[in-house]
Amino acid sequence: AYFDQAISLGDVSFYIAAIIALSTALRGISGLLTEMNTNARLSDDYFDYLDDQSLFTLQGDRKAIPQEETLEIEFRNVTFTYPRSEQVILDGISFKINKGEKISIVGLNGAGKTTFVKLLCRLYRPKSGEILVNGRSIYEYDYESYLRQISAVFQDFKLFSYSLKENILNEDGDEEEAYKVACKVGLKEKIDSLPEGINSLYSKIFDEKGIELSGGEAQKVAIARALHKNASLVILDEPTSALDPIAEAEIYMHFNELVEEKTAIYISHRMSSSVFCDRIIVIDSGKISAIAPHAELMKDTEGLYYKLFMTQAQNYQE
Repeated sequence: AYFDQAISLGDVSFYIAAIIALSTALRGISGLLTEMNTNARLSDDYFDYLDDQSLFTLQGDRKAIPQEETLEIEFRNVTFTYPRSEQVILDGISFKINKGEKISIVGLNGAGKTTFVKLLCRLYRPKSGEILVNGRSIYEYDYESYLRQISAVFQDFKLFSYSLKENILNEDGDEEEAYKVACKVGLKEKIDSLPEGINSLYSKIFDEKGIELSGGEAQKVAIARALHKNASLVILDEPTSALDPIAEAEIYMHFNELVEEKTAIYISHRMSSSVFCDRIIVIDSGKISAIAPHAELMKDTEGLYYKLFMTQAQNYQE
């Protein structure tokens, strides 16, 4: 009688397989729910950004910045925390960047260097304080007019599956102009080696004949694009992280020549960019610890800048 009620080995195997399949399905559903929750929170941030018209417009007079006007930038007691966070990223910082100055911003990871750039580009609004450009709040300027005056290369820049020429010009324009800019950032040898030259298609997404670029070469294309825009303010936020130190130093040396009288801001963990700048802003834990030229900062052997510079120099020597 006992064996009449027993299940067969085949049934056991079937039930085990069913349980495993159910467990796998439940894990998959759990993973999807987690991903949906993450995407929902990201979407909330995105739509909050789009809905916050104060980032783009201001009631009343909205001034347009003349295309050829060099920019003077001033932060007045600016404090900032990211949405839904209590951590103060920038804590009452104040400084002025004069027209045509080349400024380097240095500091440890998380010090607030990139946040400074995001505020200047109006991606976020300060919790308190004021950001001025040529003596007026940046929110008093027409949004599109303001952005036309800024040419920025961020850490997470993107290239498109277009030709190199179109990636540089952002349009189907003069290939000689694109080639000239590309040569200035050290891409001449690479482009000359390509069968289609400056018209070579980037990536193989749409064409198997498309080319692939190294991280350093892609960064040079992004820098060439920034140069071509011919904006009044040029910002480089860690754009040369994939380049070796020598190549990066060459980029910065030529960049100072290329930006001419424009205002320029450099952010890099490598200290080579600082040597070529008029002044260096040292940010430590959301506060400005020093503002001075390289030579003056190196005299303070107890300062953060000296320690960063010497530590990096020692690593290169080793």
